Amino acid sequence: MAASLPPVRGVCVVLTLALAAGCTAGPSEENNPFVGAWALASWESRSADGEVTLPYDGNPAGQITYTADGRMSAQLMQVGRELPDAAEATGAEMRDAILGGFFSYYGDYSVDMEAGVVTHHVEGALLPSWVGSDRPRSFTFDGSDRLILSTEPDPARGGGAIGTLVWERVPGR
Repeated sequence: MAASLPPVRGVCVVLTLALAAGCTAGPSEENNPFVGAWALASWESRSADGEVTLPYDGNPAGQITYTADGRMSAQLMQVGRELPDAAEATGAEMRDAILGGFFSYYGDYSVDMEAGVVTHHVEGALLPSWVGSDRPRSFTFDGSDRLILSTEPDPARGGGAIGTLVWERVPGR
């Protein structure tokens, strides 16, 4: 009795069709300068009239992570925030103290290197209005270990304020 061969032809057809349809692996770390973890170095917000403010009282911390397969997540927080006395604070005061100094979101991302724009496609966020939205950021790299992201003008913040966040690559361990 002869041994049967695996259905190699079917596998080859599927792979050929996938490649023809543009189904390729995500960008590798070598050709995607975003890949890795980045620590927040500074954050400023500039209003349409040029006034500069420093979110989180000028004392932010955060991390943004980009993976080679196109996923991202970001967390931003105010360093040194304090909670009110739980015995005396209302639930609303506790909630405001906790959530008022923290923000996070995650999803897929895409990069247009020619335009200098990375777009965060938000799947989940602390702010419900961000869920399902696209958040384009203009970007520049200052060397390979410093990333500068600028938001689009945000009418909800300071009459069209633009946020500029400077990130430094977290060294591998």
